[in-house]
Parts: sequence; C-alpha cells; structure tokens
Amino acid sequence: MYAHIEKFMYRFTLAVLLDLFIHQVHAQTLAVEKDAPLTVGALASIHQSAYHVDDKITAVPLLLYDNNRFYLEGTDAGFYPYKDNKHWVRAGISYDRQHYNSKDAKTAALQSLNKRQSSVNAQVSYMYISAIGGIETKLATDILGRSNGQTVSLAHRSKFELLDNKLTVYPKAGITWHSKKYNDYYYGISDKESLQSGVHSYDAKAGFSPFVAVSGKYMFTDKIGSFANVRHDWLSSSQKNSPMTDGKTETSFNVGLTYDF
Repeated sequence: MYAHIEKFMYRFTLAVLLDLFIHQVHAQTLAVEKDAPLTVGALASIHQSAYHVDDKITAVPLLLYDNNRFYLEGTDAGFYPYKDNKHWVRAGISYDRQHYNSKDAKTAALQSLNKRQSSVNAQVSYMYISAIGGIETKLATDILGRSNGQTVSLAHRSKFELLDNKLTVYPKAGITWHSKKYNDYYYGISDKESLQSGVHSYDAKAGFSPFVAVSGKYMFTDKIGSFANVRHDWLSSSQKNSPMTDGKTETSFNVGLTYDF
C-alpha cells in the first residue's frame, strides 16, 4: 500500500510541475517588486533530535526576501519560473540540516558509528493560493552525494495578520515522504558499522513523516522586529525503529530579532 502511495505522490508532484512549466510559461507573471524588503535576523535555535544525542542550542542567521522573481526564505533560496496571484512555481536550493554527529551520542556503541552529514538539495515546488490558504507540493533531491535520496512533501500554508498588522502568523501542516536512500543514510546501519560498534545492522525503508509548524513575526517599529518559529515532526516507522533513535518525534524552535532594509 505504501509503495502505491509513494509512487502516486512522486508522480503527482512531477505531473503538476511539468504541466505548469508547459502551460504557464507564456502567461502573465507578476511584476518585479523593486522595493521588496530584505529581512536580516539573528536567531537562537534549539533542536530536540530523535537521535540518541543531547539537545543542541546554536545561533543561526535569518534572511527573508521575495521580489516576485527571486526569494530567500530561511534555508531556501531560488527563483520563480512563474508567479501570479494564484500559482507560485519555485526552483532553487535548500539546506537540509539533518545530520548525526557520533561524538554527541549518549552511548559508546553509538559513538562508534559513522557521521551523517547535512546536505544541500535542489528542489522545485508549486503552490496554489486558494481562499483557505496555500496548497504546496515540493520535490527535492540531494546534490552533494550525502544520501543521494529524495523527498516529496505536500502541505497546507496559511497567513494571518493581527494587531493592526504588527503580528503576522504562518501556520503550516503537511506530510513528507523520504526515499529509501535518504532514510538508509540517516537512519540505517551497515554491516561494517555493526561490526565496529556492536549495534545491530538496520536497513531503513522509505516512509512518510507528518509535521506541523508555525512561524510568527512581530514588528516593534517599521524596521525592527522579532521572529519565532517551531516545527514538530513525527518520524516514520522506518525512522523511529532505527537503533540510532530514542524518540518518535523531533522538534525545532528558533527565536530572535530582525531588521528590515
């Protein structure tokens, strides 16, 4: 059953994106917003990993920009092959922060495993803007040769402006399919690793991971504001059954200050 769902999501995403490239390429796209603001921020990031590791607190930069041709959105950057008031087609790259540092593992056996490195993905996405929010589908593939895997996601995004537009809130909920290669790199354990560590080998399969997230930006002045976001992921059965994990979920939280140029 899962195999049929995986194929459907993958083919559906490719079909939607291909149709838009073919039929929308000659349509009227939105004009470039020459005065689009650039938001720069510094955030404190807390990540509660499902791996057998301690939680981490790090400092991360924030860049937000969108002039209807090019965009920066946190760890994503790229351009719009097409964008109007109803259809957003994006192509670009994104940073995949997923990683495993064996030095941070809680047991000696898990410290003997190899590192799993973060990576960069090439991605394409399409979002339809409806009366109830945006429906987004996204296809991404590893381009650094870490996992050589792919992800496909389907999500609903909303936007609410409150307190005389000083506060903007962006809820998001969806599901992500991770390919076998992706999961096996980040959650699998090879026979060689098993021999050197004593942890039993594990062959991870493809799977689905639901998630919810919410981001918010509050403006103190016309230029200075604060930003916060939280995301909660439920691991797929293939991920949570790995000997490398001790939890069924992962949560990340970021908070900090921003300045609009």
